[in-house]
Amino acid sequence: MYAAQKNGTNFTVFFFTPMCGSCQMASRLVDMTQNVDNIHSTIAKVDLNYVPEIAQALEITSVPALVKFKEGNPTDISYKLHDVTAIFEFLYSE
Repeated sequence: MYAAQKNGTNFTVFFFTPMCGSCQMASRLVDMTQNVDNIHSTIAKVDLNYVPEIAQALEITSVPALVKFKEGNPTDISYKLHDVTAIFEFLYSE
């Protein structure tokens, strides 16, 4: 993630914790979007238990969360990961 930020690329990160039931369901939905969508870049998955400083810096208030980065900078965050449509809408929103 840090290398992508330094390179100024566009990417998306799925933040989760392993013991979170909603995170497990959302992770499967994120995987489904990646399986059917060959246009959007891959979504990286990050366990927030290992990077609490990132959660604080990005002001992530709960998991699961998707964070979009444009040119290496965080631009949008979504906690609405209840269905594939919501994830697609977030990924393709400006």
